[in-house]
Amino acid sequence: MTIKAIIFDMDGVLVDSEPAHQELVRQFFAEHGFDVPTEQLTALVGCSGSYFVRRAEEWWSHAPGKTDEERALDVMSVFQRWKDGYGPIDYASLHNQGVRETLQTLSARNIRLAVASSTSHEGIREELGENDLLPLFEVVVSGEECRRGKPSPDVYLKAMEHLGLGPDDCIAVEDSDRGIASALAAGLRVAIKREPRYCFAQEGGTWYIDRVDELLDIVG
Repeated sequence: MTIKAIIFDMDGVLVDSEPAHQELVRQFFAEHGFDVPTEQLTALVGCSGSYFVRRAEEWWSHAPGKTDEERALDVMSVFQRWKDGYGPIDYASLHNQGVRETLQTLSARNIRLAVASSTSHEGIREELGENDLLPLFEVVVSGEECRRGKPSPDVYLKAMEHLGLGPDDCIAVEDSDRGIASALAAGLRVAIKREPRYCFAQEGGTWYIDRVDELLDIVG
């Protein structure tokens, strides 16, 4: 089967942003009286926005010392105000090695490039924009466009729809178990980027890579 397009997950694959995101969430809740267990932070990797909102509401309700008025607040609004004061994440310092060069080489080989991420469009613009990667992608799909987030196949199906291609023409690049399940459910072969930090099972890959530039050997 010829590979005509590669559809990339973003967080962890293109930009090593997950530790920074987890630290942001951990610090916010710690300052508001609740220490989020590490395994629950890890469970956020690859999750949809709606999943994060549900967990955030749960953690907020469990934070001790809150008044009834504080518990009634919209935690996401509180989090956003706090995050604005925290300052931006330096995504340019978190780029994964060789990503830009690999994307440029793939494009020169007439491989079409897409992103299928659970992150919001604003977050995608921040992460890829700061790393000068956004112009390299023909198609960018955010999970906020889809009714169901990963591990459902919706975000990958929408990316293929925009590309005008089917699963036999494309491969996905993923790292989280949610993302892998999403790509497999969409019928895609998956190149799994190994990630030892979060105890992922990482099952079902056609290929396993340690660096994104190893995709060049896969496409030939």
